[in-house]
Order: sequence, then C-alpha cells, then structure tokens
Amino acid sequence: MKLTKILVKTLTWLCIIAITLLTAIVLLQVISRFLNIFIPGTEELARLLIVWLTFLGSSLAIYEKRHLAVNYFVRKVRRNNRKFVYIFVNLLLVGFYGVLTVYGFTLSIASMSSSSPALQMPMGVFYLALPVSGLFSLYFIFIGMKQSPTEAEGDGAL
Repeated sequence: MKLTKILVKTLTWLCIIAITLLTAIVLLQVISRFLNIFIPGTEELARLLIVWLTFLGSSLAIYEKRHLAVNYFVRKVRRNNRKFVYIFVNLLLVGFYGVLTVYGFTLSIASMSSSSPALQMPMGVFYLALPVSGLFSLYFIFIGMKQSPTEAEGDGAL
C-alpha cells in the first residue's frame, strides 16, 4: 500500500505540473499571437503535455474508480451478479492495457530515432506516454481487483 500511495502522489503531482505548464504555454501562445511574435516549439510542447496529461490522468482515474468502464457496467447488473461483471470488465481492461503497454514500448523504441519538427526531441518521448500509463493502469487494476465489487464502486461515473 505504501508503494501505491507513492505512485498516486507522484502521478497526481505530474498531472498538476503538466496542467500548470500547459496553461502557461497556451497563455504565452495567445499573448504572443496577439503581439505578432512567433515562439517556436510552444504548440509542440503543448501537444506533448496534453498527451502525457491524458494518459497519466487515465491511470489516476483507474485508481480512483472514476474510469467509466470500471463502474458503469458493474452498476447496471443486480448485486449478486456484480462480482462476475466486475471481474470480466477488469479482465478486458487488463487485456487492453497489456496491448497498449507492449505495443507502446515497441512504438516508442522504434520512433526514438526520429525527432519532432520544432523541439527536435525524439518522437519516442511522445509515444512513451502509452506504455508508462499502461503499466500504471495495470498496477492499479490489479490492486483494485483485490477489493469486492461493492467496495470498488467508489463515487465514480454512474
């Protein structure tokens, strides 16, 4: 449980930093366009931050049981069938995130040799969000599967 708390805090802070930087960069873009000043790389950096924020945020949503797939289908069945649906949905998620992780690593490694146009960063840095998020999500799914379906319902999506 201590590892889980550390991972959640780390992911939360990474998301906070990403959204803060994203806000500042977009504000800078708006101001620079108003003043007819071109700042190279800001659009690409904003895109990079959105990609990482989206995937890391989805991992946090899995942990907090706010991911739509985790709760929606489980709550749609009678209480005595929830355990089976909960396990089935989580097995589907494990399959999805397993594929995302394996192919994400493959894509990241393959694209490390090409660089982004403006920032000249390896494109693999963009794609690395897929396997990193996949690993976090898989960990959180396995941790969450130890709970019973009624405990795991949380306050997430209905």
